[in-house]
Amino acid sequence: MTRDRLPGLDRRTARRALVAVGIGLAGELAALGLLATGAWLLLSASLRPPILLLSIAMGAVQVFSFLRGTARYVERLASHNLGLGLQAGLRAWLYHRLAQLVPCGLPGGDRGDLLTRLIDDTEEVQDLVVRAAVPVLAAAAAWGTAVVTAAALLSPAGWALLAAGALAAVGTGLTAVLAGRKAAALPAARGAVASWALGALTGREELAALGAAEWALDQLAERERALGTRTRAVAAAAGLGRAVCALAGGTGLAGVAWAAAAALRTGRIGPIELGVLIFLALGVAALFQSLPDAVGRLPVSRASVHRLAAIGPRPRPGPPARPGPQHPVAGPVPGPGRAARRAASVALRGAAAAYPNRPGPLLRDLDLRLAPGRPAALAGPSGSGKTLVVFTMLRFVDLTAGQLSIDGIDARARSPEAVRALLAWSPEQPTLFPASLRANLRVGAPQVTDRQITDLLRRLGLDTVLAPWGQAVSGGELQRLSVARAVLTDRPVLLLDEPTRHLDAATADAVLGAVLERAADRSLLWITHRPEELAVFPEVRHLRADPGAPDRPPDR
Repeated sequence: MTRDRLPGLDRRTARRALVAVGIGLAGELAALGLLATGAWLLLSASLRPPILLLSIAMGAVQVFSFLRGTARYVERLASHNLGLGLQAGLRAWLYHRLAQLVPCGLPGGDRGDLLTRLIDDTEEVQDLVVRAAVPVLAAAAAWGTAVVTAAALLSPAGWALLAAGALAAVGTGLTAVLAGRKAAALPAARGAVASWALGALTGREELAALGAAEWALDQLAERERALGTRTRAVAAAAGLGRAVCALAGGTGLAGVAWAAAAALRTGRIGPIELGVLIFLALGVAALFQSLPDAVGRLPVSRASVHRLAAIGPRPRPGPPARPGPQHPVAGPVPGPGRAARRAASVALRGAAAAYPNRPGPLLRDLDLRLAPGRPAALAGPSGSGKTLVVFTMLRFVDLTAGQLSIDGIDARARSPEAVRALLAWSPEQPTLFPASLRANLRVGAPQVTDRQITDLLRRLGLDTVLAPWGQAVSGGELQRLSVARAVLTDRPVLLLDEPTRHLDAATADAVLGAVLERAADRSLLWITHRPEELAVFPEVRHLRADPGAPDRPPDR
């Protein structure tokens, strides 16, 4: 399995699939054998055959009965083991793919849609094995065996079962065609419902404040209606397929009965063979009934696989620049193991970048240098690309022009993970994980002591009760916890995105002072909307919302 493409079916998995199909075939053959042997036993008993022959038949009935139940149980175990293994591998692939794409390379769907892909779409792979592939292949093989057996007893009966199978194939094909038109959009419809349900729950307070709760519920109901329409269409197609397969089974049974009765009148077969053929046709009719539901899963599973494959690979960065006057190669490139043991400088020269799947560059010709002991500030209106600057440094987004260098070495010479090992980031919208406060602050620095944590929290104004009476932490508290987490990592470069948002002026000044003190020997990028904070920074860059605007505050 590669990490750039969906995991495929390797030899070991193919062997396990064949084993599951073989066990399923054994169960179906045991069911047919049970019917045929039972028919022989019932009809021949009236003729009083030798007791030894009856004993053998009764033993065969018991064996077939045991094999049918056991084989079906073991087939469920084997197919579920295979399906769950494929599902686990697919989810692991999806986790790795999402880890490469976050935070700004994700597909157009939001969190609800991504959750649907992670849960429902990957479960379709399990259903593809358990409810579609194994049952269809086992039923097809059992039908072929029944046709050969019937033909051996009476040739016209074999042709009747063969024709019934062809008609059942038409029914299942009709199911696949009719279901495919609506089923292809079924996974996306599930994702739309999940997106709106999650969005309505997440923004319930804002919706209530705006008086828009009914509007959100109407939007959710509209998408539920669309999902219901597609689900009913798939169910209707499967129902039509079941009707055709029932007709095929009945037609096969009638054909076998007619051919066997004609052969009985001419003396070609006896009454016992007639009963065996009738019961064999009944078993074949039962096989047909499971086909439409199984085949109806194929379009849904195919659409789910396409949705997973649509989470495409992150664009590969260009080749690293050749060594030259602007790209010195003296000394080793920084790596994760050395991040906390030395200083590092980061520079953007003539940088241009844009968010994936969005037209036009948001950043153009940006020059910015972060050096130890010389903190830099980045300011600008909303939408000017301040967070995008951070994403380029973290290698979440690659530059479309210009250069990102670390200690004078092109950052593309190393993997994104090696670059990120040097950077500590406090995002604009941080996350508090469902764990203790100590565990949250040790996410990037497991070695820090409780004394170090409490000293820093006190400097950041968090020497207070957090989340009183079980309430969630406030926005300002969450932002300062994120700043503390970044500072405690002790990495040589600090990237703080709006660290004083939600804070009053006095608390913001305290946070700024504490960070400048702790980052005196580190490279620091401070992103802010507060103009009063810029005076303490020796280097300030102002971004503007429109790269073509003629005027802006001066840089320094």
